[in-house]
Amino acid sequence: MNDNKKRIVRFLIYYFFISVGVLLFFFFWFTKLFWFSLVTWLFATFGVISISFFTFMNLRITELENESKDVNNKNNEND
Repeated sequence: MNDNKKRIVRFLIYYFFISVGVLLFFFFWFTKLFWFSLVTWLFATFGVISISFFTFMNLRITELENESKDVNNKNNEND
């Protein structure tokens, strides 16, 4: 796993723990706002996870393009 993928995974872990902490804060101290914050958190988490997924896919496509260029260069050198 390259550095960009590690950064994304670390960000997702930090995001999850911090957001759960904020939700617990709302659950214990601002109970009336808890359900609103929970629904907001669900939508935000869906957005963060989907953007991270598409970023992973974009990084993988870039890796495959680079590998394809390397293979083409090696084939051209062998000809």
